[in-house]
Amino acid sequence: MHTNNHDITVSTFPSIIIEGSKVNPVLVVFWSPQSEPCNTLLPLLDKLHAEDEQAFTLARINCDQEQQIVNHFGVQSVPSVFMFIDGQGVDGFAGEQSEEFIRTFINKHTPDQSQVLLQAGQTLFAQGKLVEAKEKIIEATRMAPDNNDIKLALAQIYLAMDQHEDARPILKIIPMAHQNMIYHSLISQLELAQQSAQTPEITALEKQLETAQDKMAIEYQLAIQYNHANRNGEALALLYKLLVNNLDYDNGSPKKAMIDILATIDDAALVSEYRRKLYSLLH
Repeated sequence: MHTNNHDITVSTFPSIIIEGSKVNPVLVVFWSPQSEPCNTLLPLLDKLHAEDEQAFTLARINCDQEQQIVNHFGVQSVPSVFMFIDGQGVDGFAGEQSEEFIRTFINKHTPDQSQVLLQAGQTLFAQGKLVEAKEKIIEATRMAPDNNDIKLALAQIYLAMDQHEDARPILKIIPMAHQNMIYHSLISQLELAQQSAQTPEITALEKQLETAQDKMAIEYQLAIQYNHANRNGEALALLYKLLVNNLDYDNGSPKKAMIDILATIDDAALVSEYRRKLYSLLH
């Protein structure tokens, strides 16, 4: 049995439903084993609860056994379902209902989990726990992929982790209406980071590359400089281009450099993409 999924008795009613609902919404179902609609409803409630156990507590009251509670609430028919918040029954329904109806009923009274994750991620970020913050915010983006506040929070974390190439595409797609003070601050950070990542060595090599006869030698040097400047997406793209042209170029130096970068950078998507590309080249 889940920790927040309970069969209620007279003795547990006050702690789980009255006090418990002051912390988390409690969905209370009055049911009877004799009732066919109840036997259909309970597995459905279990399924909806399992989708997000943090959103609410599920509590069952067997009307055949807990007559005192049934009488107290004046329950006339089963199944009867009530949502308790802050110690009070705030809403309810009776009889058979569709999954869509019940899902809407639950969502109306439970917190938006993407917002819960966003707040948790922002708290972790403020504490300097960047890796944990990133995990929370990425989970929030999966739940609400179009939420611009969550996108900005993720871009902020990427910038703090020097993963500028991950922040750039996120900021690029923020619509004008959501380009608030946080957005403009992040854009400024990104521009500063790009300026500091544009070293004199990189500028010189990029200029040489425009007119060089032997582009491969300069591309290899440029990839190494990109890596030193934390511009790993550009470094890997150049190294991959070299390997496509000549897998054993410079006695395998680009291949070794690519493997070294993939082993050291903290960017799961980039690592996955180029590991896959490298594998297809080698096999």
